[in-house]
Amino acid sequence: MNQYMKGVLCTIIGGACWGISGTCGEYLCTYRGMDTRVLTDMRLLGAGIILCIFLACRERKKLQEFLHTPKALIHCIIFGVCGLMFTQFAYLTAISKTNAGTATVLQYLSAIIVLLVVCVKNRKLPVLRENIAIISCLLGTFLVATHGSFTSLYISKEGLLWGMLAALAAALYILIPQKLLSEWGSILPVGIGMLSGGIAFFILMRVWKISVQFDLITALITVVIVLVGTVLAFTMFLKGTNMVGPARGNMLGCVEPLVATICSAVFLKTVFKAMDLIGFAFIIATVFILAKAEKTKA
Repeated sequence: MNQYMKGVLCTIIGGACWGISGTCGEYLCTYRGMDTRVLTDMRLLGAGIILCIFLACRERKKLQEFLHTPKALIHCIIFGVCGLMFTQFAYLTAISKTNAGTATVLQYLSAIIVLLVVCVKNRKLPVLRENIAIISCLLGTFLVATHGSFTSLYISKEGLLWGMLAALAAALYILIPQKLLSEWGSILPVGIGMLSGGIAFFILMRVWKISVQFDLITALITVVIVLVGTVLAFTMFLKGTNMVGPARGNMLGCVEPLVATICSAVFLKTVFKAMDLIGFAFIIATVFILAKAEKTKA
């Protein structure tokens, strides 16, 4: 398997893990009364601590070198606050205002932001395959979010606002760490970034003042969100994005809304109409279009 196809696989796995996590987050917020601020901070701190312990045990010299490189450390903290923290909170809040499927689809409007930034940076227009893929992604997003209506959305204004913020946050978290990932790999920046983002969020939101009620089911689902939907999802997705590029990485990750929707239908009994399924087909098509991209374009 060449590097490009490895990147494709890692990105898809990361997106799928996010989809599972989104449904778990919807369940906790809707049916267990979990505050999105608490869930956001548990994801960030839990994943950050786990990854930092792993780094301390397996890559101690690399971690020490990183901590003694001020420029990289500051870059990572910015990534943690503006990328990881912002993404987690905006996405979970969008889920609480809508549902996992809708929030996830809206988040993938970030494809437009990422592609425009990349095109401006490289001073060139998107190639044909990228144009086809982004049209497919946007059309699928439009159909899922509006059911084909040009005048109304099936979501609240708050849901739309937080969905747009989630899209902006997703674009930032893909674009900000590219240099860090190329120099330090994916685990180290994600681990330090999540820990710093979690600490910042804990202080900014005064999470310690928010009351939380835990039972066994809530605890188990939270563990799944931290391990599968955060640790595994972020490291795999960012590793894949580093291999295939931010624009293609963001597009390939649109498998996330597909998984989130399927999980919502199966586990939360959410009903989806024919227009939803058509939208899903366009989103799936995006994954296949980019997966077949030429090796020389990787």
